[in-house]
Amino acid sequence: MNISDNIRWITSDFTLWKFYTNRSYRAKIQCADLKRIYNVPGKAGVVYNCLEDSFEKVGENGYVVTGILGEMWPIGEKAVKKYNVDPKNITAEPMEVDTVELDTVYAAIRIPSATQFTLEVDYGEKAVLRGNRPGIGHGDGDYILIATKIVDGEYVTDFNDSGRIINGSIFDKLYKKYEP
Repeated sequence: MNISDNIRWITSDFTLWKFYTNRSYRAKIQCADLKRIYNVPGKAGVVYNCLEDSFEKVGENGYVVTGILGEMWPIGEKAVKKYNVDPKNITAEPMEVDTVELDTVYAAIRIPSATQFTLEVDYGEKAVLRGNRPGIGHGDGDYILIATKIVDGEYVTDFNDSGRIINGSIFDKLYKKYEP
């Protein structure tokens, strides 16, 4: 995980991390188009995620998702399973879909809203996300969410995952505490 130095402390104490699974929520999905102008004027094939202040290129065979606050991000073909839709029915126009509650267990940690930070992610294209950035609400602070792995029968954080930032004001709408 490539994070800014001011939050490096999160990798030294595993007990600070809590475990979550996703909730079902309403989103929009559409086929990605490298020639389409989305929400970045004059830039084809690029989406702007207003929650993370990041620009990301869409993939040639991927999709674009619009979240509950209008934030946009690209996903690959494998990630479509998270959405309750047959990929054959996805077109260039946004369509409403519900996400699927998966059995995936994630680890998350809240970074207090007064602490701005960065996280470099790599979903095929590298992007630097900005957490707790000025000009947007964060509740008590944004979360870093990463994959978990099982070690000796227990879930543990997997710092090999590049992670993602989840805006603190909507985290509870997207995730719920993991109940074994």
